[in-house]
Amino acid sequence: MRFLSSKRKRQLQRCRRQIRLRRLISSVAKIKGWPCQQDGSSQNDKGIRSGLDLPEDIFWYIHALMPLRDAARAACVSHAFLQSWRCYPYLIFSKEVLGLEENAFREAEITRDLISKVDHILQRHSGIGVKKLKLDFLSATNVDSSSIDSWLHRAVTPGIEELTLKLPLDSNAEYSFPCSLLSNRNANSIRDLQLSFCAIRSTVDLGCLRTLTTLYLYSVRITGSELECLLSNSLSLEWLTMVGCKEIVWLKIPCLLKRLHSLRVNECKMLKVIESYAPNLSTICFSGHVVQMLGSLQVKTLKMSCFHQCNILRYAGTKLLCIVPNVEELRISSRAEVYSETLNNYRLAIYI
Repeated sequence: MRFLSSKRKRQLQRCRRQIRLRRLISSVAKIKGWPCQQDGSSQNDKGIRSGLDLPEDIFWYIHALMPLRDAARAACVSHAFLQSWRCYPYLIFSKEVLGLEENAFREAEITRDLISKVDHILQRHSGIGVKKLKLDFLSATNVDSSSIDSWLHRAVTPGIEELTLKLPLDSNAEYSFPCSLLSNRNANSIRDLQLSFCAIRSTVDLGCLRTLTTLYLYSVRITGSELECLLSNSLSLEWLTMVGCKEIVWLKIPCLLKRLHSLRVNECKMLKVIESYAPNLSTICFSGHVVQMLGSLQVKTLKMSCFHQCNILRYAGTKLLCIVPNVEELRISSRAEVYSETLNNYRLAIYI
């Protein structure tokens, strides 16, 4: 009972802290409607400080909890927030976040506005303290490589944990991601890396991505050997997702990836072989043409979607179960199939 009462006490204290923090954030958020022309006003700054009576580090903490647009507005009216804005940790850029309305007849103009706003914000950021950088330009047009390079070099600094780069759909993955960015100190903190519609070359420039747990590649131009080099530098990797990576022919996963437990591969049209020696890989989700599976597979859950081929059940019963003998859950999505008694002993979901 004493243990339970102390546990309840800690929960109550935590709830009280959360309530106080919400009230503080609510009080600060009221300033977002103030006009930006009052920038740096000492009177406004004193009003904010006297109203909340908080030390500077608490102001910085509250500022970091605000969405990007609110944080920018707060920086316009308070010197305290202006200082913390230069180290604002969560830089998330998209048309929605920056308030640019969708309009098919103004795509070029919207893209120019988007680039201008990102330039304006990052030029005023010190680059220090960035935890998350997200550049979402999927629906934009014609973003030049020099701008992307400039933004990445400005914001990808030691301490960054999440990096997402989504380039325009019509870019044909021509932009080559600068692997040298993730070398030495920058590589030590990155946990989540998501890249779309770009190329990854010169992977030898990569540092040891010792904290990387999630890797997501969408329509990325990368060869099997380049990917193997990237994976060999990512010893803490847990989730690997590849979608539409058309240059991959042979996906080889080294035994060094002892924490990898989930692999998702969708519509990588040139892929012929998946070879894995990751000892704890337990889940594979695959869609596309049937590929050869090699290595030491300890998979428990296997999900396959092969809508472009027939006789997948026969393949599963005669070959696949020999390759993944420990599978417990097998999900197959296909067309024009006949149920096979060979699969009776497995938990099987069939979508025909």
